[in-house]
Amino acid sequence: MFLTDYSKKMMTKTFRKTIYQFTETPSPVFSDRFGVYLHVPFCHTKCTFCPFYKELYDAELKDRYVEAMVKEISNTDIQGESEWIYFGGGTPNTLSIEELQTILEALQGKMTLSNIGIELLPSLVTMEYLDGLREIGFSKISIGIETFQEESIKKTGRKGSSFQHISDIIQYAQSIGLHVAVDLMIGLPGQTSETFDDDIEKIIRIGPDQITIYPYMVIRNVSAVPSCSTAEQFVHIERAAANLEKSGYERKSVWIFVLPNTDDRDVYDSSKDELISDYCGFGPASFSTYGGFKVVKPELDVWLEGIASGNLQSFVAPKTKSTDDWRRFANRIYDLKLETSYKFPLYIRFFDFILRMSGYHKDGYLTDKGRYFSHEITKAVVESLPFPLQDPSCVENFHEYLELKKEIN
Repeated sequence: MFLTDYSKKMMTKTFRKTIYQFTETPSPVFSDRFGVYLHVPFCHTKCTFCPFYKELYDAELKDRYVEAMVKEISNTDIQGESEWIYFGGGTPNTLSIEELQTILEALQGKMTLSNIGIELLPSLVTMEYLDGLREIGFSKISIGIETFQEESIKKTGRKGSSFQHISDIIQYAQSIGLHVAVDLMIGLPGQTSETFDDDIEKIIRIGPDQITIYPYMVIRNVSAVPSCSTAEQFVHIERAAANLEKSGYERKSVWIFVLPNTDDRDVYDSSKDELISDYCGFGPASFSTYGGFKVVKPELDVWLEGIASGNLQSFVAPKTKSTDDWRRFANRIYDLKLETSYKFPLYIRFFDFILRMSGYHKDGYLTDKGRYFSHEITKAVVESLPFPLQDPSCVENFHEYLELKKEIN
């Protein structure tokens, strides 16, 4: 436990050293293939467990957003071949197929598109929508189920979907060639061992290509309280892992399980992808990392004004070698195996040696207590990443951002 607690403190301290400036958005620079993240902020309700930037759905605002997104992409000096493209949110399927196609066409004017995925709220999904996604080039979808238990999902502010509806849309999506990932969560309000086990049993019956089990994260301004501790969440995930592996799923990382023979490029894993490759974010509150910078775009009102005026400012921080090294190390343990071609600095290699001597990994793979270490470290990294819009203390000139918001509104 000492090594785990010490590691969490060390990584948290490293990430919290990041200081942003609200300033001109630097042009993206990539030396290799890159990722593209597009943030769709609109939601019909605001779920209490979600830490990401969102705005309540408004049809007029959505129309302005799509127009501005196309303009932002068109005005960005970026070219080459994408490694992956993700539409995240918010709720990306508040956009119509035609609107998604318009955005993809703008991207296509800049780069070669590949590996296109989108997050979906199940209650808004129809067979026709899935057909449309396939037709315009999407290859994978991620469905945020979280839990099948109506009482738990209602306590988060979200409208649930029936088991039958979710089963039908997953099986239909698979039948038309979409890779289907689903998200479940442990630690939701009112959740118990029995209801979580029931969720696992139900999802095994449906048989999606990929199952991700997230522990409840206490990030930024998340308002609800987890129903169990981090350690208890791990116990539940490990019990679920045993059931999933017994049912034929293979473990790909600390929280992800896939059906056998799943191509690595098909796995929907934005957390890992953002740990190992540079990427360009489009849309309000989107993240980017490229060319020596971390960049976070502003909120919707400031973003819209910046696109319209041709003077889009963002929160910008210099990347440091130490945060990049820890980012790669976090990815290494996230995968539960320790092969890597990246040469870590001496202090991380020494730390890795201590972990091996303490029984956390053996022959290139994490042991049982190593998996707990991975669970805790991955969770700590996600929870400690500085986010300028919800933590003004990490922005040196946040008052200038507030002044601009006042002028706009």
